[in-house]
Amino acid sequence: MRIKLLLTLLVFCIISIFLVIHIVPKIVNTDTFTLETPQTNLPKGLKSRIGKGMIHDVAYLPDGTQFAVASATGIWFYDANTYEEKALIATDKPAVKMMAFSADGKKLATIGENKAILIWDTETLKHKTTFISDSAPHSELYFDYISFINDWQTLVSNGSSDIQFWNVTTGTHHVELDRLHGYSNFAFSPDGRIMATNRGNVILVRDVVEDKLLQKIEMISHVDKCLALSSDGRTVASGHHHYTSGKHHYTSGKHHYTIDLWDIETGKHKKTLKGHKKSIESLAFSPDGKTLASGSLDNTIILWDVAKGKRKKTLKKHANEIRKVVFSPDGKTLLSYDRSTILKLWEVETGKLIHNINDHANIATSISLSPDGLTLVSGSQNGYIHIWDVATGKKKKTFKAHNNSVTSVSYSPDGLTIASASWDKTIHLWDVSTSKRKNSLKKPSGNMRNMVFSPVDPLLVVATDKSIHVWDVDPLQLKYAPIEHKSNAIYQGLLLSADGKSIVSTGEAQTVKIWNVAKGNLRKTLKLKNTYPLTKDIALNPDGKILVSINIFENTLHLWNVMTGEYKNSLKDIHILNWFGIYLSCEFSPDGKYLVAGSYDATLSLWDATTNKLVNSLKGFTHTIRDIAFSKDGKTLLTSGDGAVLVWDFATLINR
Repeated sequence: MRIKLLLTLLVFCIISIFLVIHIVPKIVNTDTFTLETPQTNLPKGLKSRIGKGMIHDVAYLPDGTQFAVASATGIWFYDANTYEEKALIATDKPAVKMMAFSADGKKLATIGENKAILIWDTETLKHKTTFISDSAPHSELYFDYISFINDWQTLVSNGSSDIQFWNVTTGTHHVELDRLHGYSNFAFSPDGRIMATNRGNVILVRDVVEDKLLQKIEMISHVDKCLALSSDGRTVASGHHHYTSGKHHYTSGKHHYTIDLWDIETGKHKKTLKGHKKSIESLAFSPDGKTLASGSLDNTIILWDVAKGKRKKTLKKHANEIRKVVFSPDGKTLLSYDRSTILKLWEVETGKLIHNINDHANIATSISLSPDGLTLVSGSQNGYIHIWDVATGKKKKTFKAHNNSVTSVSYSPDGLTIASASWDKTIHLWDVSTSKRKNSLKKPSGNMRNMVFSPVDPLLVVATDKSIHVWDVDPLQLKYAPIEHKSNAIYQGLLLSADGKSIVSTGEAQTVKIWNVAKGNLRKTLKLKNTYPLTKDIALNPDGKILVSINIFENTLHLWNVMTGEYKNSLKDIHILNWFGIYLSCEFSPDGKYLVAGSYDATLSLWDATTNKLVNSLKGFTHTIRDIAFSKDGKTLLTSGDGAVLVWDFATLINR
């Protein structure tokens, strides 16, 4: 009896050990790590940060212990084994578009959306040096790629027609190559010495240190979007898009997507890899050069055996187009992210998904602040609705609302209901306390453009490209027949006056219409000269006497007298980049004293609405500012863009 008991205990212990070793790690590794309160290194005036911002680039540190994610809100560092957040470089510089680490991991070089290349100390997380070229035309300063050369003190970067070398210690530089006009798809070897680039069907491979052409490869088809160099600098991979129909090219027929491998020493073609169904977006060789990873618009990643030219694994867990693939320094893990900026880690040997990180998903395609200003609702790209505590940035609730991206969300004036609209062509009303659907609107005629609750009454206004619909919410019914208001614009400006008595809408070039909410009749048509309101945002001051429209061609805000329709003034922030500075959003403060606008280049501009003088101009805290919202007391300002919402103390912004 005692022997049986001992044997039973022994078997139980063995099974328990097996489960701990083999099952538990898999359960832990596949959990999604989500940091709900990324309140690290908040800039002055920023009270909280909601979301981490969408991904622009990813890179491993050379020792493989961490990986970095460049997003709209900064550069986030994650532990490569536990996936926990380790640090954040929260920068007020323009958004980082590409990163490169020095071989010792002590320096990080970044390319921003302006002409600057920045060097960061990875130990102190402090900005050390800024490189701005003064030798090339301004249009050539938007670098695409950077890499450290193996001496760690030299950085090599490419512009649109030249290669520049930068001394990291002294900050000096010189232009070495200026014969690359029209070339694109640059790729560097890991040591930064060998560079491949293409123009059309020609690939050039150069030793950039010695300024020596190593090979000129002429191909039958053009390179589509990407190149990659093997770690030993002997092989270049190129992604191609063929469009053929039997004997004739460029006629109606089939699309073919291939990867070609080329021998750099001889210039000869080695292999053609076939497997993707759509364009190839990213290529990466493993550190040992034996495996090639390719990410595609067909939502898949393929791991290829380079020597055999055959497919090893196909990774299919992404729900959107792949943007980038990166191998870990030991080659055992592959890092990838897609269009929705979901980041995944894969075990290369087995092709198994190890981990997801959803922190950088677009959680704010649209935002609305609760009437008491304490809660924010945001719609996301994956169809979810998130409810946040404004003060702490913590997520209070999340639920699946739609089968496609949420395009608009709005709080009811009593704060008890949320309305949401989506690209899935549905509009739903949700109970805030239970997150259960209360009702759905019958599909309005036309394509849904915009939606907003009345600020004072239980009314919901929906604008389509054909009409405007005003709904009584309780009970849910149309207040009157739809208002015919055809619009060919992609975005339609829609707002209600502060007293809830007027609907203001755009949609036709140089025209704003004002409607009576009670009866649905047209009150006034304003012809706005020299403007073309294509963006969805217009603004009324609290007393309804001044209208602001956006001129997307001049990057200005135009002020109009609502009573007379006469032009009053134009406002422009000289700090914005002319070719990226299109205003996307504008809003008056609740007291009407200030006007705030957000632009595509992430500039937040604040004007005194009485004097029309620029009070403040902030730049670089997100990639893009698409939405602006004030709390009712005017003390808090929220800005949304590129997957993150920033909560500001407005008094601090005015007095900076």
